[in-house]
Amino acid sequence: MTHCPDAISPFSEYRSTTTSRRPEAVRRYAMMRANPPAHVGVRVPLSKATHAIKKAILGSSILDLAGRLVPTRAVILYYHSIVEDPRLTQHLLGISQSRATFDAHMEIVARRYSPVTVEDIAHFAKSGRQLPRRAVAVTFDDGFLDNYEIALPILSRYGIPASFYIMVDAVETGSLPWYCRIRFAFNSTKEPNWCNPETKRMHSLGSPEPRNAARLEAWETAARMTGAVQEEFVMRAEEELKIEPVKRPPFMMNWDQVQAVRKAGHIIGAHTLSHPNVGQVTLAEARSEILGSKKKLEEKMGEEISHFSYPHPALNPQWSKDTLAITREAGFKSAVLTTRGSVRAGDDPLALKRIYSSNEPEQFMWNLQTTFLGRSL
Repeated sequence: MTHCPDAISPFSEYRSTTTSRRPEAVRRYAMMRANPPAHVGVRVPLSKATHAIKKAILGSSILDLAGRLVPTRAVILYYHSIVEDPRLTQHLLGISQSRATFDAHMEIVARRYSPVTVEDIAHFAKSGRQLPRRAVAVTFDDGFLDNYEIALPILSRYGIPASFYIMVDAVETGSLPWYCRIRFAFNSTKEPNWCNPETKRMHSLGSPEPRNAARLEAWETAARMTGAVQEEFVMRAEEELKIEPVKRPPFMMNWDQVQAVRKAGHIIGAHTLSHPNVGQVTLAEARSEILGSKKKLEEKMGEEISHFSYPHPALNPQWSKDTLAITREAGFKSAVLTTRGSVRAGDDPLALKRIYSSNEPEQFMWNLQTTFLGRSL
């Protein structure tokens, strides 16, 4: 990897003070695969032996019995997009699950667990208010149109309440979230190289691993930006990669559809304005993103917005003591993370852990059961 020709970057003021100490991009990509951000969804295949062992354990009563011996816990699931065939959107979204998979998940939740709301779990965390055994809440991040068209009817059929956290700027404009645009640009470009104007690194795009490492660095760069500066960076990347912005019917719900989701009995929550990592931006930017999204949603919905979801487009951590204080100041009752784990009485309701929903029903059940036990087996 080489450095770009000397040039003044329009994004230099956003450069992290630790940029020069960051590891090489390909190694960061390998590390990311072990602990991916929320939108990456890297799948790790199970060996046949491991699969057989897990299936045998799930078919027994071992995990149920073990669950009765540990303190009460709740689990929050998170999803992004539900489509007919995720293979058709992999190059663009990369975070979709199929209608059939989501239907199977919800059938399992309705039949074997106790569906509750995020608000129920927040009360449990804050005051120990009793929950039904094996309480599970369902959440969606970003506000994709398929949440309304595909997920909502399935939730209604099984009587499962959910929370939908809205990325305000994307819903306002109907445009694809910036992290999807970056994904599409790097997956589609035929350019041999890309120079990151913020880090001044030149990336080869000739083979999958360095191309993916370049995409990761673009995600990291944009995750440290907000609003117009973030949009300018993404547009410049699309231009330099010679990719036309994706144009098709809206990707996101419109405000009438968000209202319809609320009228169906579900919670509407805030997910910032422009989806930065608020743990990686300035305090003023974090305040603007968190409070601004709450205010805009309250104007659109005509009611108080009491729940928040932290975006996790790239980089760790995704929150800080400062952002915790901002969510408390804003009056949120809960805030959810992408950090894996269960929720216990006494946990901070403004830093609730969640788990990503595996595609395979057996692995989905395994993840749920072991999370209730407080560990990943």
